[in-house]
Amino acid sequence: MVYAPGTLETDQKKQNMALQQQASAIATATTDIATNTASISANTANILVLTPGHLFGLTLSTAGSSATFSVAAGGAADSAGSSLMSLASAISKTTSAWAVGTGNGGLDTGSIANSTWYHVFLIKRTDTGVVDVLVSTSASSPTMPTSYTLKRRIGAMKTNGSAQWTKFIQLGDEFLWDTIVNDANAQNPGTSGTLYTLTVPTGVQVSAQLSILWFNVSASNYLFVSSPDITAPSVTTATDSTLYSVDSTHPGVTGAYVRTNTSAQVRATSSGSNGSMYLNTIGWIDRRGRDV
Repeated sequence: MVYAPGTLETDQKKQNMALQQQASAIATATTDIATNTASISANTANILVLTPGHLFGLTLSTAGSSATFSVAAGGAADSAGSSLMSLASAISKTTSAWAVGTGNGGLDTGSIANSTWYHVFLIKRTDTGVVDVLVSTSASSPTMPTSYTLKRRIGAMKTNGSAQWTKFIQLGDEFLWDTIVNDANAQNPGTSGTLYTLTVPTGVQVSAQLSILWFNVSASNYLFVSSPDITAPSVTTATDSTLYSVDSTHPGVTGAYVRTNTSAQVRATSSGSNGSMYLNTIGWIDRRGRDV
């Protein structure tokens, strides 16, 4: 093959120029990627700073009298507020020992127990990015599977007498029992106040949703149902009470939200010793770490 004078040299120069342009473009793209990565990291950090208690979706559900429950798709910041976790699609777990993936067990340790509260956690391993669900009797320190380091409590459920889940309905932070539960029946709390345990989660504080009935057996009487967080009240008049009953045929009836302690208790105090109180638990509000 014969080249015209200067042709080969010209072609090489053109190739060199093209390579230089490509190298410059690659360098620019690399810089842009690094800048975008830094921006993404900064934005993620800003999101976590702005919403450390971030949680959406992740609704819990069970048919009741079943060993299986489900968690809807959603996402949350981990309990330390250091990372975001995302559950791309709904997952179902059973009461068996934990194993990764939908349809497998969710229990962190031991065997499932009868009539016991369990807390549900979204968990993540940072090396692979896998997100899963775990249940534990601990509200703050579940036994984490190997390599899983991030967690966020997203709710609580109770087993029945056969170690199956009791049916409830969740909407956001509100959990309603499918069947109302009577937790205090014809009780006289007395003037010094008495703590009553409700059928709401233990290990965390929640706002119990109650239906309260108050009968006076022989004389007019006042009742106040309060959180154990406040000083035990002295109940004497309508200005420091929840309900009033003039006699046994005229009960006081009301609905109320009352904050519990971590033992699922509220306090009831009356103005006399002749009352008869009924506490019926409809459900509870669980903020699930939004405020911590």
